[in-house]
Amino acid sequence: MKNYFYTWTDQSKAKHFEFESAANHILSLKDNKKVYDLSSLSCQASFGHSCDEIIQSIQKQMVSFSMASPKADFSLKENVTNSLLKLLKLKGKIFYTVSGAESIENALKMARDIKQKKIIVARQKSYHGATLGALSVTGDWRNLSHETLDDWTLRIPEPKDDPDATQAISLMNKCGVQKIAAICLETVTGGNGVFLADQKWWDKISSYCNKKQIFLILDEVLCGFYRTGPPFGFQDYNLRPDFVTLSKSITGGYIPFGAVYTSLEVAKYYDDHVLSCGLTNYAHPLGLAALDAILKLTASKDFLENLIQRELEFESMLRAIEKLDSVKEVRYKGLLAAIDMHRPPSFDDFLNNGNYLMVGDKTIILAPALNYSAEDFKKALHFFKTTLENRNG
Repeated sequence: MKNYFYTWTDQSKAKHFEFESAANHILSLKDNKKVYDLSSLSCQASFGHSCDEIIQSIQKQMVSFSMASPKADFSLKENVTNSLLKLLKLKGKIFYTVSGAESIENALKMARDIKQKKIIVARQKSYHGATLGALSVTGDWRNLSHETLDDWTLRIPEPKDDPDATQAISLMNKCGVQKIAAICLETVTGGNGVFLADQKWWDKISSYCNKKQIFLILDEVLCGFYRTGPPFGFQDYNLRPDFVTLSKSITGGYIPFGAVYTSLEVAKYYDDHVLSCGLTNYAHPLGLAALDAILKLTASKDFLENLIQRELEFESMLRAIEKLDSVKEVRYKGLLAAIDMHRPPSFDDFLNNGNYLMVGDKTIILAPALNYSAEDFKKALHFFKTTLENRNG
């Protein structure tokens, strides 16, 4: 047993491996074995493990200054914030954090503060982070072993079980809209199975929020920054959220960092009300430097053309494996996919056959880096498909 913990697991049964180094999209293990990363680690290494643009931007900022007061104004902070708002295509303000869970926490705090209401509506099968407030709106198994604020959470069915949002709206009406501060939803469900709601469901939820003056918080921690195709998942559904929470790909995993977009309504409220939110490492310069590099990288023609090509190859592979007897169902959007298996998949099988990826009870989650080269991506997908074919039957 190691003298440090493994996360989200019984320590005696923890899955782990001996790791030495990483470059591009390949992890080098202690036994000199090379494996292709098809999950961007935990969906954050979206630009690979040795992205020169991000590394150089961080290094340059370290030479200038690598820490700053939350009260400090500096050009990087202003320029990056303006660029992020431009990519979001929304007007408002940005509140910076150091993780996805903290982004959710601060969105919940602001929503409850402004509305002076406690209840947050969340889906039955969701994950929003490991802190107390974020776990309270989380609907999966990670919520169960903690004393959370569940009395302040109203759970609504999954869109696949309530496609026209009739049950969701009925539950909210029964609860009483006078008690509800916000609805907090993953635009695209990530690690819980890549479940997508259709436009009709989103239209009903969005319309209800507008009519009843309930805030809409969209959790884009996993699906933001081109993971599902567009810059942000909500842009595919023509949504106008009051909050958007961001992390993971916001720095490609190189620096712990996060952000919360807030609408003009929220921003204006705090013009003459105290914003009782803050972090020691608020708007950390190294996080801003990494984000700056990503915003420039993803705006390039080469990146966007490469992304489109990788998405086409990814879709082709997924359609091929969907026909395997061992595969129950495949769901995907952009470079994010869930593969439901008839039998529990083995993390070790995939690792031994050249792939690092996320494996659940009967589901595999794929989230390859967005800037994979054509040659490396072909090899990574080949190893994955071969492993599945060997398990077929």
